[in-house]
Amino acid sequence: MSETAGNYELMVIIDPGIGQTAIDKRLDSLRRQINKYGKIFFEDIWGERDLAYNMAGNDKGYYAVFDFSFEAAQLKEFERGLTLEPEVIRHLIIRLPLKYEPRTREELAAAHQETGPEKA
Repeated sequence: MSETAGNYELMVIIDPGIGQTAIDKRLDSLRRQINKYGKIFFEDIWGERDLAYNMAGNDKGYYAVFDFSFEAAQLKEFERGLTLEPEVIRHLIIRLPLKYEPRTREELAAAHQETGPEKA
């Protein structure tokens, strides 16, 4: 990893209508693409969930979250590829804060119940 690498989080929503086998292949493809210029250090697969509103003719989506280090110079090309994928309903890539500690969706929900929403 070079000095130009940064830490990022990708949330991707995949069309569940393509079937579980195709979803698994798409997730493997994403992992390979990320590992080409970086390294995944956390992954949280949420599975199929209801969408807040209809997107691309879907009312459900298959959610996955990846936290990874990545070469900054390659990020735009990686994101452009996601935009062109027909089975990717939506995606969002953000740069992670320096002191970020990855937690699963279940861990966040448990922390929310124990301490309340302002402390989670």
